[in-house]
Amino acid sequence: MSHDFSKEFFAEYHASVFQALGDKAPDYNVRIGSLLATRWLKKLEEVPERTDDFKKAIEAYMSGPFRFSDVAEMTFNDDGTAHLYVKGCDICPGNEILRNNTGKAYCPVSHLVKSAMGRGLKKKVELTGSEKPGPVGECYLKYKIL
Repeated sequence: MSHDFSKEFFAEYHASVFQALGDKAPDYNVRIGSLLATRWLKKLEEVPERTDDFKKAIEAYMSGPFRFSDVAEMTFNDDGTAHLYVKGCDICPGNEILRNNTGKAYCPVSHLVKSAMGRGLKKKVELTGSEKPGPVGECYLKYKIL
């Protein structure tokens, strides 16, 4: 018999792991994102090298086997920026616990996208921040493609 993890369990687990990492948490956050990107890219028959192919592939992954939110939509803009819109994120409630305890939050998904996008598009990608327009679990992860 199998079951999915409850959102409460995952939030508590995420917060506990990153709190336990202490001062090393920021480095592990980046590393976890990079490892997630590596695993995803290895599963693909072909690494997406164009923005429209990357959008299609990452959205398929995030709505299928790596479903961490209700919505995950990738947008590429003509000015060399991109963002991932997320709604109903399972990680964000854990980050709320962290903010209340340590004042810091960690999102490996932001680094997964940065790492995968850089490797796929063969360009330097910077994570420029996040915007949180709505309730916990809704954000825009913002990137600059150089």
